[in-house]
Amino acid sequence: MLGVSGVSIKPSDGLSPDDVGARVSVRHRLLSGPLSGATDVVGDLEILDAEQLAIRRSDGSLVVVEADAVVASRVVGPSLLSARELEEVSGRSWPAPDEEWLGRWWLRSAGGFTARACSVRPLGDPGRPFDDALEYAVGWYAERGQPAMIRVVSGSNVGGELDRRGWTSAREAVVPTVTVARLRRLLAARAEARPAPSAVVKTATLPPESWLQRYEGGAISPAALQVLTGAPDVGFATIDAAEPTAPAVAIGRAAVEGPWVGFTAIEVDPLMRRQGHANAVMLALTEWAASQGARRAWLEVLAANHSALALYASLGFAEHHRYTYRSPPEA
Repeated sequence: MLGVSGVSIKPSDGLSPDDVGARVSVRHRLLSGPLSGATDVVGDLEILDAEQLAIRRSDGSLVVVEADAVVASRVVGPSLLSARELEEVSGRSWPAPDEEWLGRWWLRSAGGFTARACSVRPLGDPGRPFDDALEYAVGWYAERGQPAMIRVVSGSNVGGELDRRGWTSAREAVVPTVTVARLRRLLAARAEARPAPSAVVKTATLPPESWLQRYEGGAISPAALQVLTGAPDVGFATIDAAEPTAPAVAIGRAAVEGPWVGFTAIEVDPLMRRQGHANAVMLALTEWAASQGARRAWLEVLAANHSALALYASLGFAEHHRYTYRSPPEA
C-alpha cells in the first residue's frame, strides 16, 4: 500500500502516509543474527503500511523494515534527488521543440516562449573549456534571434564562474516540493471546508479550446502548444464558464515523470478568484497524477511572489532549491 489513508506506524515513530515520497531517516532493530542491535537507514520512503516500510537509498537499493522493528523515524528532507537532477526532470516536463546537448549543457529554445524553455540548463560538464562553452551557447541563441540565458541553480559552481565573468542575474525562482500524499490530503480538506461553487473540473490529455483561451490571454503560438503538450505524460484540468464559447474559469497543467509530478499554468479568471477554483484544479490534477504513480510534486514560483509562496507552504510545499536566469554582460 502506498500512503493509504488511516495507515500509520506507531505515532512515536514520527511517520504517516503523508510522508510517502519524502526523504526519511529510520532507526530499526536488527531482529536476529550476530549483528543484532539497531541501525539507521536514510532514503526515500516508498511504502508505508501497517506491517512494513520500504526505503529507497541513494544507491538504488530498497531496504524493507518491519514496522515492529522501528525504534524511531523522522522526515529529513523532500527527497534524495539533487537540484541538478530535478532541473532535468522539470526540463523534460516543459519540453522545448528545439534543443541540443553540449556535453551535459542542455540548450533549449521555443521561439521565445518562456524563459523555462529558452535557456541553457547546465547539468554537468559541457565537454569543453568553460569560456568556449559560453561562446558556443551565445552563438546558438544568436542564430535563433534570441538572447542567451543560462538557468543556474543558486550556489552552484556555474553561478560562481558566471559571477567572475560579469553575467547578470534576474528572476530568482524557488522550486518547492511536497509529497503527493500530503498535498492530496491538504487540498481535499480545503475543498471540503470551502467548496468552489459549481466547480466541475474536467481532466484531459490535451487542452480544450476553453483552456487555451484562458492561458496567458489565449495567445498560443505553435511552439508554445508544443511545449504545453509535448511531455510524455501530461494532463490538463479545466473549469469551464457557463457560456460554451467563453474562456475557462480556471485551468491547470501537470506533467508526470515518475515518481515526480510538476504543476504549471495554474490560472483563474481574475473575477472568479478566492472562490476555491484553483484548489479544485490542483486537487483534480493531484488525483490524476497519483493515478499515474506520482509520489512527489514540484512547482516553480518567483521568489518575489510572497503570497504564492505562503499559499504553497500552507499546502505542505518546502523549498528544494532556487535558480536564477543569467545573461551576458552588456557590451
